[in-house]
Amino acid sequence: MDKTAPSRAEPLSGRKRSGVVYTPAPIARFLVARTIALSLDERRAALLAQHDGCETLAFWRAWRESLRAFAIVDPACGEGALLEAAFDEMARRYEETAHALTALGETIALDTARETLADNLFGVDIDARAIAAARRALSSRNSTTSETEGARSEAAAGRRAFRRAPEQTSPHLHAGDSLIDASAGGFDWRAAFPDIIARGGFDIVLGNPPYVRMEYLKEAKPYLARHYAVAAERADLYAYFFEKGVRLLKDGGRLGYISSSSFFRTGAGESLRRFLTRNATIESVVDFGDLRVFDGVVTYPAIVTLKKSAERGDVFFLLLKDRKPETLETAFAESARPMPQARLGASVWRFEQEALALLRDKIARGRKTLREAYGSPLWGIKTGLNAAFVLDRATRDALVAADARNAAILKPYCRGASIGRWRAISEDWLVDTSKGALDIADYPAVEAWLAPLRERLETRATQQRWFELQQAQRAYRARFAGPKIVFPDISQGPKFALDESGGLIDATAFCLPCADLALLAFLNSRLCWFVLHSVSNPLRGGKWRLRLKAQYLEPLPLPDLEPPTAERLATLARANCEAARRRGETGDADEAARLASGIEAREREIDAMIYDCFGLSAEEAALLESSLAGQY
Repeated sequence: MDKTAPSRAEPLSGRKRSGVVYTPAPIARFLVARTIALSLDERRAALLAQHDGCETLAFWRAWRESLRAFAIVDPACGEGALLEAAFDEMARRYEETAHALTALGETIALDTARETLADNLFGVDIDARAIAAARRALSSRNSTTSETEGARSEAAAGRRAFRRAPEQTSPHLHAGDSLIDASAGGFDWRAAFPDIIARGGFDIVLGNPPYVRMEYLKEAKPYLARHYAVAAERADLYAYFFEKGVRLLKDGGRLGYISSSSFFRTGAGESLRRFLTRNATIESVVDFGDLRVFDGVVTYPAIVTLKKSAERGDVFFLLLKDRKPETLETAFAESARPMPQARLGASVWRFEQEALALLRDKIARGRKTLREAYGSPLWGIKTGLNAAFVLDRATRDALVAADARNAAILKPYCRGASIGRWRAISEDWLVDTSKGALDIADYPAVEAWLAPLRERLETRATQQRWFELQQAQRAYRARFAGPKIVFPDISQGPKFALDESGGLIDATAFCLPCADLALLAFLNSRLCWFVLHSVSNPLRGGKWRLRLKAQYLEPLPLPDLEPPTAERLATLARANCEAARRRGETGDADEAARLASGIEAREREIDAMIYDCFGLSAEEAALLESSLAGQY
């Protein structure tokens, strides 16, 4: 949903919940340029060719009719920012046409605002107040479009009049639920726009669809699941707007959206990726990287434009990492790079130069995956309320002092934030009350500790007694108890460590229940991080971080290691684990620096060995490392 300015009656938190964000003018202009302007330029060129390249009176008359038949819709138009940008482009085209016709002796009476509002602009929004605001916004455009120039032209030429109703409003803005059919209480597209639907659909769909997570879609989810190909358990609302937008287009029409980029890589976005690549050709992508586009809202936005066509050409992409360009159109024209759309499908979407794509293919080709060799990573314990179950050392010691029996249910506990590269620290303790495992009355001091939070504990998800852990992962306990490779759920750079404490891990961490030090060396290598960047969902907010959920680790291609290579990697990994431990414990800055230097030197040796295992040339290794600049 798009709005032009924050409403005083609607605080930021409310706007976030309803998915409302405000489209900046530079974004709106870029979307118009890559959809409306591009399509009109193509049509004008084709029409001119039909007239033997001559801008005759007949050509301009035909072009005027072509403009009048050009239909643009925003299915979540909000207060109309994108429609205003579309209005400006269409009004400019009408003005150009009127000048040309007048110069050729045509006596016309043309109201550019009326033409645009009556014939070209259409919008729907679930919020009736937003529709009213959009009408006002377009009316204000009407009052400023070409009025002075029209009066001046009329006086000078005597043959052309720009007539303008002072408060001309759009007859084609409607309140309704764009995604739900009329039969289910939603919006009736066919009844509202019969002529456009009859001729095959809209020429252009523009949008900044609502950012609403699936948790807030419970009432609509059954309907959406039955009627949309993009439906997925965790699909955000904008995914359904993509499908609706494509279905509203006529063949050859274009869609331009700014939305979250999360669907490029997430599992929930797979059905949307599949739908788009089967039903359209992706023409351009702008990924804003770490830049904040919308004030006060972190959305990881990207612009996607597409054409409803069976043609499959190149996708032009622009990755913006450092700062917003002064003019997005200029930056795109100068810096956008092509890649074959054939590389886009249901699997992860990566926008990168061809050499990097070929390198990723080479690394993965014919390799056994981590899941095949070691199984799926195991997720840690979810307490449901850490304030109750996670203790510091002092609290744990006090409870044991009160009753020595409490030691049996107070276990060392490692959280994701305590895991670094080569070293994990179990700084916390867990009240280990698994479902059905004990009676809390047998541990009165622990019961007294938990009791003040009983009301909150009883409102947690799933079914358990008030003092029990929400997800204790009992099936994994024996595997947690042995040596294991642990890593955080969210990591800036590789942070894999060997944990030999036998302690438990929480829900912000995962583990592989093995002590394979050669595997640990590989996981902390630059090549491994390069591969993870191709499959994981990045979280930015000022720093490049990756989600390291099991689904991203499972397909990791593993090197084929000869025994001497595996032994050397294990030796290097063990040395780094020991050096990382000593570095964390020393209070001597010089000693810490010396240890860090040794770790780095061994990491470089590990990288070189891993590159060799995957058959990378020196040029390929350099390309890989340059792509990770600032991210390792």
